[in-house]
Amino acid sequence: MLELNDIKLSYGNTPILKGVNLSVKRGDVVSIIGPSGTGKTTLLRCINYLAKPTSGTIVLDDIRMDYQAVNKAAVQAIRLKTAMVFQQFNVFRNMTVLENVMDPLMVVQRKSKEEARAIAGQELERVGLGAKLDRYPSQLSGGQLQRTGIARALAVKPDVILFDEPTSSLDPELVGEVLKVIKEVTSSGITSLLVTHEMQFARSISSRIVFMDQGVVAAEGTPEAIFDNPSQPRLARFLNAEHV
Repeated sequence: MLELNDIKLSYGNTPILKGVNLSVKRGDVVSIIGPSGTGKTTLLRCINYLAKPTSGTIVLDDIRMDYQAVNKAAVQAIRLKTAMVFQQFNVFRNMTVLENVMDPLMVVQRKSKEEARAIAGQELERVGLGAKLDRYPSQLSGGQLQRTGIARALAVKPDVILFDEPTSSLDPELVGEVLKVIKEVTSSGITSLLVTHEMQFARSISSRIVFMDQGVVAAEGTPEAIFDNPSQPRLARFLNAEHV
């Protein structure tokens, strides 16, 4: 359902992505791992055009876009089919938890306030925040803020959900509650791409692992193939450094 073909992106004279190819089937849970600075987050942001590739193409269901001839209608269509959970939560500080989840439903999907409220309440209940609807972000822990972000992403009923290192900003004792919610979400059958440094978690939830190094996909395969039988020395060194 999702294909990235020869995605290239540079910042100034510095190449970040050097020709990435990736194919994702409907219902796949794909974890993207690799050293810091190798383009994992940038690749994720290319999918919904938050980062703007120099060249390459993306196909999402029946939408095709060439990054050298960007079509605004295609960008909008892709964004309507995807949702992202960010590292830094990206919640509105002047809105309650409920209002944060209602916002994209009303602004982007033009749903009525009543319908948005019902959907938002349901998704917040799903992530364990049913009792926090009227709280403001300043009253929440980091884990609760990230669960709010997950509820907001789920509320728009995306075809693909993108998780960009969703636990990297959390204190260690809060990581578990967010990983539990992500595991429940990905096990529901929604197509998911996850950039993460949580190796054991990636192993437990993923249908495929993608290892990126120096701006390219250096290896990919099942969790067993990647973690138990790493075929490349560079991958083996990375996993050893991560104590996998």
